[in-house]
Amino acid sequence: MTAPDVRFRSDREMVLAKPPGRSCELPGDARGDSWIAEVEQALGVAPLRLSHRLDRPASGLLLVALDREASASHAAQFRGQRVAKAYLARVRGKDPTALVGRHRAYLRPSGRITTIVRSGGDPSSLEVVAAAPSPSRRGEHHLLIRLETGRRHQIRAMLAHLGAPLVGDADYGGDAGPFWLESVLLGFDSVGLQRRVVLSTPAGLLGEPADPSLIDALGRLASMARHEEPPASSTQ
Repeated sequence: MTAPDVRFRSDREMVLAKPPGRSCELPGDARGDSWIAEVEQALGVAPLRLSHRLDRPASGLLLVALDREASASHAAQFRGQRVAKAYLARVRGKDPTALVGRHRAYLRPSGRITTIVRSGGDPSSLEVVAAAPSPSRRGEHHLLIRLETGRRHQIRAMLAHLGAPLVGDADYGGDAGPFWLESVLLGFDSVGLQRRVVLSTPAGLLGEPADPSLIDALGRLASMARHEEPPASSTQ
């Protein structure tokens, strides 16, 4: 593999840029074929503990812990919605500007996909912060999405349900074309530095141009994540 793209590192955690088309981890993985196993080998650090995951076709910022205590801290932050996450996605379909706003759904894993159910599933929410036409792909739009919960295939399933599946996402009814779902913002309380860390990638890992309005909106999200106050009960 090429050298891992490390965007942040302390003595307790790292943020890596995951490439598209790679599975974060594989069941068993006795041969070390998963992306995280290759990262461990390349960096000479093991075990790396995934604090969250990105779908195989997705790319972008991913938080990993270097020890059990950091992993537990990250897990608590995710449960308490202390981790700021934003994604860029490419869609085709109904006017995506109508999707701007907050959306809620109940999600249930069903085999290799996730379905929307009326009740009994996992409550899930996201916010489409901004939408703009793709500067380089006619008829397609980019969405900036703030993820509030972290369910499996959440963005993919919810956008499909809203009538705007990701381009190239055949599992959820997307039209043919290059798939793009990228984690472009990650904010968390660093265990190693004992302070808030916010990373964003306005240019995107894949280098696809986005409308300036989306880049500005991403900057505002980063500023909000940077100045978020810890809970009153925090013992950091």
